[in-house]
Amino acid sequence: MRDNQESAAGNPLGEVHASPDRYSPDVLFPIARASAREAIGLAPTLEMHGFDHWQAFELSWLDNVGKPQVAYADLFFSADSPSIVESKSLKLYLNSFNHERLTSWTALEETLSADLSSASGAPVVVRLANLIDYRARVAAQWQAPHGPAGNTAQCLVNLDSYSLIPDVAPLDQSILLCEPLAGEQRGEQVFVSDLFRSNCPVTNQPDWASIEIRLQGVSVEPSSLLSYLCSFRNHQGYHEECAERIFKALSERCAPSSLRISMNYLRRGGLDINVYRASYALEFSQALPRAIRQ
Repeated sequence: MRDNQESAAGNPLGEVHASPDRYSPDVLFPIARASAREAIGLAPTLEMHGFDHWQAFELSWLDNVGKPQVAYADLFFSADSPSIVESKSLKLYLNSFNHERLTSWTALEETLSADLSSASGAPVVVRLANLIDYRARVAAQWQAPHGPAGNTAQCLVNLDSYSLIPDVAPLDQSILLCEPLAGEQRGEQVFVSDLFRSNCPVTNQPDWASIEIRLQGVSVEPSSLLSYLCSFRNHQGYHEECAERIFKALSERCAPSSLRISMNYLRRGGLDINVYRASYALEFSQALPRAIRQ
């Protein structure tokens, strides 16, 4: 993640590119996380864990005899990786397999993992599924309790039913109103919203997300939280930067005993990006099921 000027140089997002005719790992475009974190003022001492879960729905290749194959792919990038991979470059890369003959699904999985790990600077976990298995998995996820370790929330707040504070400055975390809780009141609160919008830092096109925020140990006034989230509406930032900015704001202003941010972005060009950041270690299995808008 870089600021607009840094990420624009060589970035394929703002250019017209035809899909490669052959397998082309060189099209992958890494973007360093460090610059955006420095711009946010993310302190190295802030306890932050998580991962970025990409879901790829336009993955196709040929088997040994030339028959087209299709699959769904889970791509898990650690939040500790030095770089993210720019989304358009990933689409171009995945499309470069369209005319490639591969010996097996395992061969494709291993190739994807190796190339994405090289681009991001850290191991990337890749899991392929055929569409029949994927549909069954989604159905099972929606039948299970959501949230870390399958826990149900003690208090679920739909922020979208609350009013906005007028004239909030963009990204003004000072409007967040929080109170510490004691005793039995310290249970988990969950806030959800479908109103989040930010903008691509290169094209300035809108990025839409559903967001879930889980906190313990504090009470957050809903209108102040919704107003802060809506203040991103004209902010130009990558998905990961937005999630980390929100994580930092709530950590600094509210000091919860635990905090988790989950942002499920709408699909673009066969890819959706889901960003998870928490004050505790997260497992890939704790990724949320696909949101209704995805």
